[in-house]
Amino acid sequence: MRIVIDMQGAQTESRFRGIGRYSLALAQGIVRNRGGHEVYLVLNGMLDDSIVSIRAAFADLLPQSHIRVWYAEGPVADNEPANLARRQVAEHVRQACIDALEPDVIHVTSAVEGYIDDAVIGSPVLHAGGIVSATLYDLIPLVSPQQYLDGNPGYRAHYLDKVEAFKHYDLLLSISAFAREEALSLLPLQSDKVVNVSTAADDVFYPVSLSQEEGDALRAKIGLRDTFVLYSGGADERKNLPRLIEAFASIKGELGDTQLVFAGKMPKYHVEKYREHAHAHGLNGDDLVFTGFVTDAQLRGLYNICKLYVFPSWHEGFGLPPLEAMKCGAAVIGANTSSVPEVIGLDEALFDPRSTEAIAAQLRKALLNDAFRAELASHGLKRAEQFSWDHTGRAAVVAFERALASVAEAERSPRHDVLSTLTEAVAATGHLQSGAVDVTRLAKAIDYSVQAPAGKPSLFVDISELCKHDGKSGIQRVVRSILLEWLNNPPANYDIHPVYTVAGEPFYRHASRFIDKFLDSEPTTATQDEAISFRAGDAYLGLDLLMDVLPHKTSFLDTLRKHGVSVYFVVYDLLILQMPHCFVGSLQEHYRNWINVVSSYDGALCISQAVADDLERWVAESGPSRLSPFKLGAFHLGADIDQSVPSKGLPDSPSQRLETLEAGPIFLMVGTLEPRKGHAQTLSAFDLLWANGVEANLVIVGKHGWLVDELASRIEAHPQLGRRLMWLDGISDEYLEHAYQSSDCLIAASEGEGFGLPLIEAAQKSLPIIARDLPVFREVAGEHAYFFNGLEPQALADCIVAWLELKAQSNHPTSVAMPWLTWKQSAAQLLAGIERFQAMPTSPSKTPEA
Repeated sequence: MRIVIDMQGAQTESRFRGIGRYSLALAQGIVRNRGGHEVYLVLNGMLDDSIVSIRAAFADLLPQSHIRVWYAEGPVADNEPANLARRQVAEHVRQACIDALEPDVIHVTSAVEGYIDDAVIGSPVLHAGGIVSATLYDLIPLVSPQQYLDGNPGYRAHYLDKVEAFKHYDLLLSISAFAREEALSLLPLQSDKVVNVSTAADDVFYPVSLSQEEGDALRAKIGLRDTFVLYSGGADERKNLPRLIEAFASIKGELGDTQLVFAGKMPKYHVEKYREHAHAHGLNGDDLVFTGFVTDAQLRGLYNICKLYVFPSWHEGFGLPPLEAMKCGAAVIGANTSSVPEVIGLDEALFDPRSTEAIAAQLRKALLNDAFRAELASHGLKRAEQFSWDHTGRAAVVAFERALASVAEAERSPRHDVLSTLTEAVAATGHLQSGAVDVTRLAKAIDYSVQAPAGKPSLFVDISELCKHDGKSGIQRVVRSILLEWLNNPPANYDIHPVYTVAGEPFYRHASRFIDKFLDSEPTTATQDEAISFRAGDAYLGLDLLMDVLPHKTSFLDTLRKHGVSVYFVVYDLLILQMPHCFVGSLQEHYRNWINVVSSYDGALCISQAVADDLERWVAESGPSRLSPFKLGAFHLGADIDQSVPSKGLPDSPSQRLETLEAGPIFLMVGTLEPRKGHAQTLSAFDLLWANGVEANLVIVGKHGWLVDELASRIEAHPQLGRRLMWLDGISDEYLEHAYQSSDCLIAASEGEGFGLPLIEAAQKSLPIIARDLPVFREVAGEHAYFFNGLEPQALADCIVAWLELKAQSNHPTSVAMPWLTWKQSAAQLLAGIERFQAMPTSPSKTPEA
């Protein structure tokens, strides 16, 4: 069975009230208890403020591909007649989005939305193939039209239209036994089609002992005295708050320094009205407290430290706030009408909400009778255990199964061609011909909204820097190598799409023309770099390092993520943060902006476990606040130069030929000249060796980097240059391989690295290694290298002497058996990390197997 849940009840302004909480928690309960059934969530793209938080709420429960977003042109709210054309078209797009998923069951979390918000709930009879269900919260406006309908003809028409639609749903899930009985008494519904699945309080509510400091801080923030009576919830007439104020005022003299606290966001109009009412009944200004919006943690704290919780509402579909309070261990009293007794479950805790005297008497008893108050708290904790979202979710799934089983296949509406049906339906409205709807925007909305339930996802590989300029850097070698492997050997589970972006364009394009050249195939005039299209379940991988570009593309990346595309990055190192003195200031600023963007999205795959550990610490200490965990993994780089699109060519100058060096072992350093690479320490160490008559040669392979002008001048003016010292600046991969083959030992003296590719390249040639004792070098080389510590030249010089002695006795560590990956294996490891992220969103990866 495939269940599709319309989540608009958790997207509109209702998300700040009970309907929103219920919608989200019910959907989570259904997903957790789905068994062998499939579940898809459908979100309204016009209500995009809620999309990221809803996706985060299901991060551990559903693949992103099972959370779909449909789009339409707004505004569409029913309170404005001018929105009619857009609303009618939006109804058809929403329906097509759902029907394209071929559901067996469609569940609407809140069927009455759309009067003041851009929510759209179409007729349940239009959907093809599946049964249509909705949550039934209450029929309060129908019961009390004078308070809720008569003053607003527009809303009255909207609401009554939605109530009329209840008759056409195949199933209604009521949130309480009272709501079920009320619906059956007011509407012509079949009793077997209205099922009570109950409700529950979120797990964020539980007993907690606040420290004196925490309690004082909460009281100070809100302006509370030591003793207060608490109410939480809405402010409309049925909540009965004026009568609660009157009852509290009538016994205030008996209660001492006690306040009445109203927790939660309330309209300013109601707050002012209730303050005036309190003043008229003799209460002082600070006897009443209106907290405004409170976080779940703050509300939990209030439930835990209040002396008494009171819920005087005379009409509720369920009454979630008293259950939350009971779950926190608060003593709770409430009205004896509608569903509230069903929640509280104790006659002695109830009162007549229509009687000020009855409310006052119960307040007096609960506040002044310690034994009674303790009984209420004890009962509440036990009673709360009978409600759980898993119970509600299981009940909903069972109701779906039974409803579906009761409808013969022949009785279900036949499936149809969704796009054809949508086109015909929109055309039939006449709004396209009248110009009331933007055809171009509608076409784009349909493209993103109407997608089949499954399919091979795309992996968008960002190669923007490589497209612009191949700097032949280590990072770009990685980009070239991974890209070449994926293009020549396409993965089974993803379609690989190399993409790029440029300054001034807010979107990404397919790198079609670049790839033709990359694969030695000249692009034709027909080859165009089209803007990318995407769908839920796709993934974006920032393979290039785009420090100057990425922070300007967050709007597009946000769009990707809202639509269900996971956004991941490859992180090569955090050295700019760890060793800022080794980098120019402008680079530091660019990197900080970049890493902040990276850590605000879905995850990162690092080129070593050491980097992953560093990034995990940084995210915990300095990263942005998040709604879901940041996924972290690691992979190792490949080292087969032949497979990394190697550059060719030999030096023209004889002075750059290794054969011109004097006799003696050749020690090789590979890497751009940068302050952190240890070149200065190494050169000084060799000065000590040469001064002591040690016959050894030092060959430095690497470009002139930043902040090393003094070092470069020192090398170029060194008396041993061309004799025992050689600097090969910008040589080809072909000649680099020759250097490895011709040397006797690699020196990896870097003070910080993301991986240490030269160690692997040395091992391929069975070249012994002397390395600084860094965690990443231990990870890469293990027991196959000779390690040293210290930043002084003498420390390295002593290490080289000791190594030469071991070498003379053939007791030095060798790299012959050191494990390393090919680029094929590296690309596979990186892809496996992405697949792990997609399948198990919060499972951390372990150190890669070499």
